[in-house]
Amino acid sequence: MSRAWDAGEGEIDIEVERLKLDCQHELNQLKLAAMIPNVKEMDERAKRVIELTRNPKMPSDVTVEILQAIKTHELMGYQKATDVAIRKAIAFGLESRPADKQKMLAIAHAMFQRALMRGCTEEFKKATEMTLESAELTSRDNVVGPTRAKPKEEAAAKMIARAKNEQRGAKRYAEPVLVVTVNSATFQTINWSISGMLLADCVPIGLDPGQETSITVFPGQRNPIVIPTRIVRIDPETRRTSLTYSEESPPEVWAFFKKMILSKAPTAQSSAAAS
Repeated sequence: MSRAWDAGEGEIDIEVERLKLDCQHELNQLKLAAMIPNVKEMDERAKRVIELTRNPKMPSDVTVEILQAIKTHELMGYQKATDVAIRKAIAFGLESRPADKQKMLAIAHAMFQRALMRGCTEEFKKATEMTLESAELTSRDNVVGPTRAKPKEEAAAKMIARAKNEQRGAKRYAEPVLVVTVNSATFQTINWSISGMLLADCVPIGLDPGQETSITVFPGQRNPIVIPTRIVRIDPETRRTSLTYSEESPPEVWAFFKKMILSKAPTAQSSAAAS
């Protein structure tokens, strides 16, 4: 017997109910994989769910709901996978690992295409295109200024190399100016990017290039953000300090700067006016 009786709804097909429960279990696992994200696990779970929906006894309206749920979870997973790959590409660029960087960029582009196919928002599309551009440009900033790590004479011999290298760095933005606290002292940004920032009038006491420290960014109307960073260069002559964000930074750091970069994108109206 595969049927039972429900006083409220009438006859129940037990096999159909088991199918629904199996689908729900797989969907739950799919969602968990998407949140990590674990793309391989996510794809496998999606295949299992689709196989279950092909059972002739599965009601068509339930199948439609399940397929929509798959699409929603996959979109979340592919968006997260895109962001993770971009962050890793930036980290590899800053570590002077070009082969690993290119591998991560290829993964980011592949995941981005999957997110596009599943209907990501225009906001995500624009933000990802801009962060991909920054990731492709990101490379390690050599410590070539007259810092605590290098004598002035050596730095002077590398001024041309420095200028060329900084052109290869991630795309930088001068605005909005951010207020930043380093070692309990407050500074302002000269510019910032998806991978780091340059601080004005900043020669932090007790810190040296290569050292890791946490900074606090005060982004106007929202709560302060604590960011793990690494000091790249301290220039006593120009009183400037550059630093990069740690790969261990919490997700809200990435989300904040991605949103900031998106705000710099030209609108359709401004683009039309410019042309």
